[in-house]
Amino acid sequence: MAPVSKKKSPALVAQKKPRLSQAEATARMLNATVQLLLEYVPSDVTVVRICEKAGVHTDYVVRYFGSREELLSQAIEAAFLGVFIKTNSDEATRLNLVLEGNVDVLKLAKARMQTIAYLLGCGVSPERFKENQKLVLESVFSQSSNTNVGDRTRKNLVLIGTLIIQAMNILDEVDDISEQQKKDILSYLGHMSQSGETVQAALGWDKPAPKKRAKK
Repeated sequence: MAPVSKKKSPALVAQKKPRLSQAEATARMLNATVQLLLEYVPSDVTVVRICEKAGVHTDYVVRYFGSREELLSQAIEAAFLGVFIKTNSDEATRLNLVLEGNVDVLKLAKARMQTIAYLLGCGVSPERFKENQKLVLESVFSQSSNTNVGDRTRKNLVLIGTLIIQAMNILDEVDDISEQQKKDILSYLGHMSQSGETVQAALGWDKPAPKKRAKK
């Protein structure tokens, strides 16, 4: 009896990644990076992970962003400002969105600050983030609606509140803050503007800042 010939199974062809335009590849990488930063610490968001999630070649990172660090910077800035700047004074404030249970905003703020702290540790210049931080502060300042305080007080309260949130986001894991304590801190920040008149009078923020004496 003649031996039965075995059929050769067809060779598996490696699936090629689709050819993408620069705009589409860039958008995919930014989106993938943000999603990974919400899930992992920044050091674990590698080029391989980003490109696998985005469905692009690993050499796209250097080609379109110059470095992984720059991709991380652009991704977290674009995502945070995308949420941040869209909220205007006619809608619920960002703090209200957080207090009402929109955890994504708080998670995004935490991922942003952790990423910035990580990138500073990697040697990225602080100058890289100054313009972005300025936009964040200006956006919050534009929502401050207490007409009983001056611009100096409003700017100081915005800066203090922003510093508190940023510190809380960076040190969350090591500070052992309970969820209730986080809510209490956020609630306190929500009432800072209401107590602004008392702070303003006590600290003299209702008066013009003293002029610097000219050097002789």
